[in-house]
Amino acid sequence: MPRRTDLSDTFCPVGRSAELLGDRAVLLILRDLFFGRRRFEAIATNTGLGPQLVSARLKLMEEQGVVERHAYQERPPRHEYRLTAKGKDLFDVLYAMRNWAERWAYEEGEIVGPAVRYTHRACGADVGTSTVCPGCGEPLRYGDLKGEPSAALKAEQAARAGA
Repeated sequence: MPRRTDLSDTFCPVGRSAELLGDRAVLLILRDLFFGRRRFEAIATNTGLGPQLVSARLKLMEEQGVVERHAYQERPPRHEYRLTAKGKDLFDVLYAMRNWAERWAYEEGEIVGPAVRYTHRACGADVGTSTVCPGCGEPLRYGDLKGEPSAALKAEQAARAGA
């Protein structure tokens, strides 16, 4: 298999960001971190990724300054992963991907309604796929939204967790 070209030193910002964000595992881990999952086991279970892959990607994300590791238990040692300011700034990227997918990634009649319904914490308005709150006009950023997974998404997550 041909080796992938390293774009980490290219002048192109899209190429540079693709070095990290062009990895499906990184995107799924980011999604889970944005939903408040911080512990390795929860991330691995919910993403459906193998533990070695999750471990490798979390290490990469730590090296890149996207997450920080924090101990929550001494014996045995256990850590959780928290987004840094750099990581939180990726919210807009994942939110844009979610919005695109809600519009284009499903076949006609495949789903009814959004996979996650988002409401603006400040005013309670349902934001749909807006980047500006339709209720109060504020731009939507990391931490501004409360997400409620649809019944279909909850069932999928429960099945993945073996519940």
